[in-house]
Amino acid sequence: MSHEQRMLSILDSMTDRELRCQDPSGRYLLTDFHTDTRQMGFTLAHQLIALIHPLSRHSGSSALAEAIRRGLRWLRENRKPDGCFDLSACNFDSAPDTAFTANALYDAWFLLDQSASPYREEFLPSLAELIERACEGICAGGFHTPNHRWAIAACLKQGALVTGRSEFSRRADDYLGEGLDIDDEGEFAERSAGIYNAVNDDQMLRLFLTTGDRQYLQAARGNLTLMLRYLEPDGTLFTLNSTRQDRGHKVYPSSYYGLYLLAGWLSRDPELASWSQIIWEACEGGGQLPMCLPMLMRFPELESYGKQVCPRLELLHRYDKIWPASGIGRWRRGNLTVTAMTGSPRFLALQSGSASCLISIYSNVCDKRHFQPEQIEQTEQGFTLRCRFPSWYYLPFEGDRPATSDWWAMDNPSSRRRQIRETLEITLSAAILEDGLDLQLKTEGMDNVPLRMELAFTPGLLRGEQFLTEADAGRALTLLGGAAEMSYASGECFRLENGFAEHNNQRRMTQALPQDPDRFTLYLTCYTPGEKSLSIRTVSRFPLSLQG
Repeated sequence: MSHEQRMLSILDSMTDRELRCQDPSGRYLLTDFHTDTRQMGFTLAHQLIALIHPLSRHSGSSALAEAIRRGLRWLRENRKPDGCFDLSACNFDSAPDTAFTANALYDAWFLLDQSASPYREEFLPSLAELIERACEGICAGGFHTPNHRWAIAACLKQGALVTGRSEFSRRADDYLGEGLDIDDEGEFAERSAGIYNAVNDDQMLRLFLTTGDRQYLQAARGNLTLMLRYLEPDGTLFTLNSTRQDRGHKVYPSSYYGLYLLAGWLSRDPELASWSQIIWEACEGGGQLPMCLPMLMRFPELESYGKQVCPRLELLHRYDKIWPASGIGRWRRGNLTVTAMTGSPRFLALQSGSASCLISIYSNVCDKRHFQPEQIEQTEQGFTLRCRFPSWYYLPFEGDRPATSDWWAMDNPSSRRRQIRETLEITLSAAILEDGLDLQLKTEGMDNVPLRMELAFTPGLLRGEQFLTEADAGRALTLLGGAAEMSYASGECFRLENGFAEHNNQRRMTQALPQDPDRFTLYLTCYTPGEKSLSIRTVSRFPLSLQG
């Protein structure tokens, strides 16, 4: 069964379910007995695809056509007066959310216009009217986040094609004139591998198709090339450096499948398109198949494009790469990835298969709670991270006194002088090996500061030289010394050597990163100054004994 056929099977099942959930008014109720106009537009768009796809079980269905009529009527009656839709979870009368929905309606309009469906003449005017009114509302609206601009611009460019209204295109140019928020490394401002990078790539390709301007195609290509380095050994995407709601979530790259195909085909680059097969396999393994039927229907050449080229898997399985502008470095050795990040309390991540370990260092000095490196220095063996913790105190105002005695009204951070007494300097060096890494921790500059390294593992089974225990989510243990292994039923295992503990201080001051409730945390503790080493290896789960 082809990928398109499998997507069609999913679409048919979705349509069956939705038809059972349409109430007499015409709206489709979600599982919480609620709907909003934004989601309603998406539902109608893919139902129209089911109606006109020649191989769909619902192709030409009079029952589905009647349901679409009722749904379109409900949507026209419940949209905002300016033509916009609501995302009722947070955004009302929302131009950007309307743009996302109108993009889906445009796909349905385009395919219906090219079809020989008996419903073509009936539904084309309704879709065109929805798109036109939506674009009117979008032109008068605004946005919240960086990616919203490109959805709005792409929608307005497409709306201009549907309606012939050039003012839609000119308004799109107002947004596009701000310049794309993508850096030379291929990363968008929101750094959202799990959601918004794919959203942006989609908008870039839509903009290229409507304008012919290759800067948009090149932007999509740049980000798609970068995203190959964000694939984890279990087929998910690395999301810990995202600035959006996908941060730290387990996300399969289903939304990227069609983007690799289309960007490769538009670029005449079969190698780029060939990565779609890797994406498909990753998503299939995670039970989340891609859905991009409108794209495959519009460009029938896509699914076979690139299959004559074998993806260069060595690009995925072994690399050493630092992206300074994004503040991230990633290293891969087969089934193991190592990721270092700047500006994040959880600054280091290891993943072996589906098991992972997130590392942070708690060291409370004045207003600083955590080791957060400012840059990643590449070394011959791996990388080095550094952070400074000044121990400072405010001094009394000199000269003119503040105009108020209200502490919170005083501009203390910028007006008062600070006295620096001491500075704690922490350096963490990592040597990356074929099966793990060796860490060297060095602290200097301040005496007797209690420091705690926290290793937050995927829950599993923890064993030491004299114990064996379930390592459940939310629990923690301090490793006094020696070796320990965190193992998993899937066969992955992290082995730690040279554990250390000089105290059991587990306090967390205000604004500190809390212990991860979804992971098991292993504490390693020491006082400053000094040096500590820690070895982390990926090993076989067996034998039971840690000796040897």
